[in-house]
Amino acid sequence: MIPLVHSKSLRALPGRALTGALHPRPERLVRSAAFAMIALLVPLAAFATGTTRAATTRTTLAGDLAGIVTDSTNGQPLAGADVTVRQNGQVVFRTTTDPFGRYLVHNLATGAYDVTVRFFGFAAVTHTVTIDPTGGTTRVAFSMTPVAANLAAIQVVAGTPIALDTRTGDQTFKQDDYHGSPLTTTSQILQQSIASSARAPTGEVHIKGQHAEYTYYIDGLPVPAGVSGSLNELFDPQVVRKIDFQTGGWDAEYGGKNIAIVNIQTHIPSGGFHANVSGYGGSFSSDGQSLTASDNTGKFGFFVSGTRQETDMRREPVMGDTVTRAPFNFHNYGLDTYGFGKAQFTPSSSDLVTLEVNGARTRFQVPFDSTVAQLNDNQTDINSFLNLGYRHLFGAGEVTDETAPSELFVGTFYRHGSLNYVPGATDQPSLTYGTDTVTKYNVSEDRAFNTYGVKVDYSVRALPNVELKLGTLTSFTTGHENFQLTDPTGSHAPIQSISALDGHDVGVYVQSAIHFGDRFEIRPGVRYDSHVAPFAGDQHQISPRLRINFFADPGNTFYVYYGRLFVPTNIEDLRSITYAAQQNQATTPTLPERDHYVEVGYIHRFPIGVVTKVSGYYK
Repeated sequence: MIPLVHSKSLRALPGRALTGALHPRPERLVRSAAFAMIALLVPLAAFATGTTRAATTRTTLAGDLAGIVTDSTNGQPLAGADVTVRQNGQVVFRTTTDPFGRYLVHNLATGAYDVTVRFFGFAAVTHTVTIDPTGGTTRVAFSMTPVAANLAAIQVVAGTPIALDTRTGDQTFKQDDYHGSPLTTTSQILQQSIASSARAPTGEVHIKGQHAEYTYYIDGLPVPAGVSGSLNELFDPQVVRKIDFQTGGWDAEYGGKNIAIVNIQTHIPSGGFHANVSGYGGSFSSDGQSLTASDNTGKFGFFVSGTRQETDMRREPVMGDTVTRAPFNFHNYGLDTYGFGKAQFTPSSSDLVTLEVNGARTRFQVPFDSTVAQLNDNQTDINSFLNLGYRHLFGAGEVTDETAPSELFVGTFYRHGSLNYVPGATDQPSLTYGTDTVTKYNVSEDRAFNTYGVKVDYSVRALPNVELKLGTLTSFTTGHENFQLTDPTGSHAPIQSISALDGHDVGVYVQSAIHFGDRFEIRPGVRYDSHVAPFAGDQHQISPRLRINFFADPGNTFYVYYGRLFVPTNIEDLRSITYAAQQNQATTPTLPERDHYVEVGYIHRFPIGVVTKVSGYYK
């Protein structure tokens, strides 16, 4: 089956969020992967350079546009500023600044362009630039002047906050363009933002028909999925500045559950200390409260947020009585509490340290009760993480005609989650096992895990038209999964499943981007994955990736992609659970999914600003 995916947006927000990893593995493995990639890249790079130079005799030479965006009051870089490049009134490219306030646009044809930078709380700045006719890099710096926000002048419109990148086909959500209900959660934004996605009654999001096979990245560090198969709710959407959704054509740095990569950029508002308290109330006992505070005036900045949301309409629709036709609100209660904090320290223009702490608790009624009259089954999910990241630029931090400063990213992360399900005290047991068909039981569930990980990557612009990135990601998981059967008297069944979790994942990759003038780009890569889970042993795979982009003009992009995917299961002792349920019959261990993935796509920007994407894929 080859499904078609169609999406459209009123804006295009290109921006490829690159994250990666590096963790010690046997040196032979790293060297072999690196040498294999270099052996592939050198002839391609030489060919690309030769092609570009030969093209100068026939067409205009492509050049790059680069620069930095800073706050005029203190010289601090502004991360997440929106950079728009226009030619003759048409949007040619759109991106955002990185954590160091830098932006870089590749392969613009020689000519004049209007470059506009916008950042909330600052006056927009536009410069007219001419791309270097020699094919080098044109550098333009922007110094933004703070302005007071006049709330009376702000007009809320119904424009979608979701845009489509004309060059990559990725969808992007921007908080500055979003005016949604205070009831909106992160999983709802995920569902509403990605074509081919659907949200299950339990809150999980399924993309391209896959069950929760996606991974969050928070400011460059992954947040592994929990024991329930997903994260449920992360934090209040207001802490998000930008989310990039990648649902195909993945670089080699993305492994694991990558049917969608959700790159989230959080933010610390610029300016002095600011606090905000808000609340709301509505029908179906819906109410919520939120508190935020921030300060970002020097080298140190912080942002904290706390939110509580309660509703009797957590899941829709309201059910109907099959006899009387009267509506009733069955098992729809939910209570969410989130807490998020971010601290950022910028000791120099080449160094950045970030610390993020998050905790979320979701308690809701379980909709799949065997007896409709019972309304007291409850499930509680706890999700939390702690990320510590460090970025360093080698060199002066300036993009030159021949190269760009290399960048090192080192990050560590900790993830804790749990799922606790307790049947209602008045539930009518309905589960039997073995040869005993008379005694019936309820099942309770107690699952918890801890994941520790480290991620390092190194990126460099090896040649004017070649970018190279290599890295690794390693994580270790421990925890327990306990399932218990209870009869109507409260006595436990002689059968139960109590198991410990113990496993780890290691990924190593090399990724490159090679530019052939302003029309072609090839992105080759290769990664190695190792997955160790209970009873499954060491499952591993070497996975090549290749994407070819053809940029016919600023409004049309064609691409073709092939990738070998390795999708490990959660590190869970599913074999013990099924072993007990099957009356002590051995079962097959759950093994990773190994797929060949092929995708072909076409992206088109209409003159009125609407961007469409049509893609077909085979998996």
